[in-house]
Amino acid sequence: MKLPKLSFEEPEIDLWTVKPDVYIDLRPFPYGVSEQAYAYSFGGEVIVSPKEELSSAVGEGTKLGIILPNNMIYSKFFLVSQEQDINDVIRNSFGEGAVDAFYIADIGMDRAYVVNAVDMASKRIIESQIPQAELSVVRVLPASFAVAHFLPRSSGTFLVVECRPYEVYLYACAVVEGTVVTLSSDVVKTNVKESLREKIIFMNHKAVRFYRTDSILQVFVVTGENAIVPAEGILEYVSSALKGKADISTEVIKEPFASVKGAWLFEKD
Repeated sequence: MKLPKLSFEEPEIDLWTVKPDVYIDLRPFPYGVSEQAYAYSFGGEVIVSPKEELSSAVGEGTKLGIILPNNMIYSKFFLVSQEQDINDVIRNSFGEGAVDAFYIADIGMDRAYVVNAVDMASKRIIESQIPQAELSVVRVLPASFAVAHFLPRSSGTFLVVECRPYEVYLYACAVVEGTVVTLSSDVVKTNVKESLREKIIFMNHKAVRFYRTDSILQVFVVTGENAIVPAEGILEYVSSALKGKADISTEVIKEPFASVKGAWLFEKD
């Protein structure tokens, strides 16, 4: 499969208008002892299978929506002044690659955008993992968008802690005119207790700076059976990082395939 190269000389392509036939989560799940598996869905049941079996499920004409790990996709929240062109910002920040910009709202003197981009190295990895020969239009959704659409559209900023089998993903999110956007994201693979605390403190600071609002007061822990850290432990680390905030609200959401299922909810919106 070849991902489309979106250059600024070509006609504008709005990836948000493309309706994928299937979403695939490229992050590995436990499967047997040594094999890697991938979760995918055609809008109903989420199926987990090894990489070798994907070709029987994904046809050549299938449009793909890919949920990528955060080290393969850049998802950034930009405030652009009225004098600036978002295409100039994208060109200077990302260069070549698969890029789409999602306009959110006017905020004072600024316009707000969410920009998703996949660099060339990550594109090669994707091409090697998805068994598809023909050129396809692919929507790339960061997992933070998908997870966020399981959450209430409450105002202000909030923190999502997604517990995976091998790592913990963090997203500082906000609601802008009814749309959930990602302000900052990160991943913790080792030394979870200390690393998680430091990253939460940093994200709280970044949310305040970008969104120009109060600090994070709502925390959602998304977890499944094989989470690297139990939800109780995550809540303890979060409480330690956000100490002194007596009015902080926490909620545990038990959903093993939040990214894939959430992507379809996002699509229906």
